Amino acid sequence: MLTEREYKILMKLLKFNQPIRIKDLSKEFNVSPRMIKYDLDHIKDWLAKYELQILSQTNKGLWIEPDEDKKKIVIKELIGNESWNRIPDQNFRIKKIVMTMLQKDDYTTAASLSEILEVSRNTILSDMNLVEEFVSPWEIRLERKKRIGYRLFGEELHLRLLIENLILSNMSNYEIYQIMSSISNKEERNYTIYSIDGTLLSVFRIAEEKLSELYHPSVIKILHQSDILTLLIRITISVTRLNQGKTIKSYRVLKDNQYTDDVSRFILNFMKSVFKTVDLPILEDEFLYLSGEFANGRRIDLLNATQKIIEEVSHKAGIDFKRDTKLFSNLYAHLSLRFQRGLFNMTESNPFAEEIKQNYADLFESVSLACEKYLGMDKIVNKNEFISFITLHFLTSLENTFNKKERVRAVYVCATGKGVARLIKSRVEKEIHDIDIVAYCSIMEVEEICKKREVDLIISVFPIKSRIPVIVMEAIPTKKDIDTIKEKVYEILENRPKSIQRIAWKEEEKNDEDSESISLEIILKGFEVIQEVQSNFAHRIKDDRLQALHLHIFLMVHRYFFEKQYDDFLYTSHQVTEKNKQDLQLFKNILESKDLHVNDSELIALLQYLN
Repeated sequence: MLTEREYKILMKLLKFNQPIRIKDLSKEFNVSPRMIKYDLDHIKDWLAKYELQILSQTNKGLWIEPDEDKKKIVIKELIGNESWNRIPDQNFRIKKIVMTMLQKDDYTTAASLSEILEVSRNTILSDMNLVEEFVSPWEIRLERKKRIGYRLFGEELHLRLLIENLILSNMSNYEIYQIMSSISNKEERNYTIYSIDGTLLSVFRIAEEKLSELYHPSVIKILHQSDILTLLIRITISVTRLNQGKTIKSYRVLKDNQYTDDVSRFILNFMKSVFKTVDLPILEDEFLYLSGEFANGRRIDLLNATQKIIEEVSHKAGIDFKRDTKLFSNLYAHLSLRFQRGLFNMTESNPFAEEIKQNYADLFESVSLACEKYLGMDKIVNKNEFISFITLHFLTSLENTFNKKERVRAVYVCATGKGVARLIKSRVEKEIHDIDIVAYCSIMEVEEICKKREVDLIISVFPIKSRIPVIVMEAIPTKKDIDTIKEKVYEILENRPKSIQRIAWKEEEKNDEDSESISLEIILKGFEVIQEVQSNFAHRIKDDRLQALHLHIFLMVHRYFFEKQYDDFLYTSHQVTEKNKQDLQLFKNILESKDLHVNDSELIALLQYLN
């Protein structure tokens, strides 16, 4: 098995086509080069069964031999089995212990857990303190009894939501893909699921089969994929817990004639199909649990609550978040999705929850108090997970809208100070986040511009003598040029005197030159895409639609630059053939080669121009 670090190093080598240096890996993982070499030796042994080799060259770095088919096999294996191909760390053990205990009716001993996880009894005894801490946010308690063992207890709904969260947080994207493909295409279920085991897995297979029988493409019009997956997991948990004699509240039988909407009827039919197979009664509280409407608390005015949360956090943090209109729209959308069907989407896992809570404690606390005040937390069981997601929206606002840290101010010098220099600005700032190219000019204007704009660095295509540091590069920057600029930027920032700065609003410099540079880049990008599309689809573009296609591509590039792409659900009902899939992949490759990453709806819209 691979360690956590070995797993990450291998994934990096598999996904990147460029050589990677040991010293860069050492810096990234904060270990010595010697440790990285030990990791690489183990990775080489692990790769041997796939007949893949790690190649190396002095002053160049490491890379895996370019056999794309073999690489895909290894990546699929790693992603599909990512929790089990690695040596279990403490975090993994904690989750495994909790999951094991939640599937048992009685007490669990340290000895049995030691045997399951193949670690010492002392390790388990040490882990149990962290287990207690782990379940606490779910309002679940750990009970300890000498010479008997351990048991988790709390409200049944809270216990079920914790099981659900553990399954979803453990489930890889590849597993989700396999499950949803099996259901939608009614394929044979011959794949392995690593995120579910024990009694849960046998029930899951029954539920999966019944859902596949009921599934029809029209279902996606009333339920999102994430809802279907959650429903599948919830019915698995429901059946498993009922078989253990654990109900949500009562044994009252459901009167199904009161539920007439499409979503409720689909869930009810699914429930009847599964419960009939396992010989269980249709209970009202179980239906409410499955449909996510179990908690019938007070209705919340989310529009007002979103405004109040932003105002409250702004006041406590001393930052005027109200000026960021994107924060309001993104936060309102987030809350709407999670409150629209009770608890239906309230158990998503946030892998950065603990990191956010520790590294941004003050902001986390401000958000927590605001949510408590304006949302109430009775509907939200795992508060830390929920609040960390909200905090993430505020952190994104800080990153994108507020200038939190100093940047190196640079000037770019070329032959005329015009033309391609504007594209260079975009390229360099995209590659290096800590630099602002505040101006571009000719060699005759350098001194004057440096005085006016308080420049820290000169980037030039000509050798220049100046008291300010100068980087000489090619007219079109190479990767080596970018790396050289990056090193100099970090050097300038490290040597700059540290000063306490207020987090200030990042004022954009709006002038005619900026508008001109954006327009120029859109035109050039659009023209490049048109050339590539015509070259690859020369005989398939309808003659009477050629001009329309040109206009469509220019507008598409324009939408991308101003973040106004087509709604991602615009073409969800569009039937995509195998030929269409090939065309869509080619369109995607062309656009991504021009650094345009558009959504599926934008890609599907291009199909109408082809024969």
